[in-house]
Amino acid sequence: MARALRLSFEDAFYHITARGIRKENIFYSDKDKDIFIDKMNETFEKYSFICHAYCLMDNHYHLFLRTPFANISGGMHFLNASYASRFRAKHKLIGPIFQGRYKSILVDEDSYALILSAYIHLNPIRAGITEKLENYPYSSFLDYVVKRKFVIKRLNTSLILNKLSNKTDQAQKVYREFVVKNEKMKSPAENVFKGIALGSDKFIEKITEKIKLIGKNREIKETKLMSAYNPDEIIKAVLDEFNITTDELFKSKRGNVYRQLALYLIKKYTASPLKEIGKLFNMDYTSVSVTAKRFREKMDNDKKILEMIDKITEKMKGE
Repeated sequence: MARALRLSFEDAFYHITARGIRKENIFYSDKDKDIFIDKMNETFEKYSFICHAYCLMDNHYHLFLRTPFANISGGMHFLNASYASRFRAKHKLIGPIFQGRYKSILVDEDSYALILSAYIHLNPIRAGITEKLENYPYSSFLDYVVKRKFVIKRLNTSLILNKLSNKTDQAQKVYREFVVKNEKMKSPAENVFKGIALGSDKFIEKITEKIKLIGKNREIKETKLMSAYNPDEIIKAVLDEFNITTDELFKSKRGNVYRQLALYLIKKYTASPLKEIGKLFNMDYTSVSVTAKRFREKMDNDKKILEMIDKITEKMKGE
């Protein structure tokens, strides 16, 4: 069977789903869901994804994402692969966790953002897990209807709520009513064009033109720009901010906080593989992961390091 056609371009909206192999669970416990949320946060920051809705179920998940860059395949591979690796190690499993590749459908946000988000949030009701969505914490529904600190840092609810009212409280109320009223809504998938896109006729025409451009290929290649930043930009920001030389930054000596800082930021904010980061800092890829983890732990107890990171991230945002 031919692999599903995938389109990747800047500022695209996607409905993403992934299921467990043979419909088996991909989450054995709430702790597993918490780990997946951590991986979502890591992925969305690394690849600059913006999440507009999500729901984690025991044997599958739903995401409504926007990709500022043409990098959906890279980001989703990172998310699923990194979680699967953690899941296998934790539960002492062998073999694949997910049923093949994730499924992606391009979405016309003007026509279907509201409907799709409601459909995603209604998953626990349809599955009979809960009678009230407020009682299910592993979706973004609570973020839409009540004031809770976002679990997903790059979650954006305003895209949809602003369509309902320019007053947040009123928009939340209208959204809640819309979801409850449409509890038995049909799946938007019934209106998907050739399993690829969901939207108005004009949107489908736009997608059809993109399909013609790729001819017999099964997907448009992603751009080299995979995330908001690249290693060179981060290194330059560290050098400029702290007025140090390249030799000082890369010098492999105990306690070189500038080297640790640059490595940590490159791992967090770029899509560079561990092996590439390792080559940059003259270390193996396992050491990259360990160094970044130790630096992250050090951050929590060192106000000075947190201030350094704030300075660099603000500098990068301003450039």
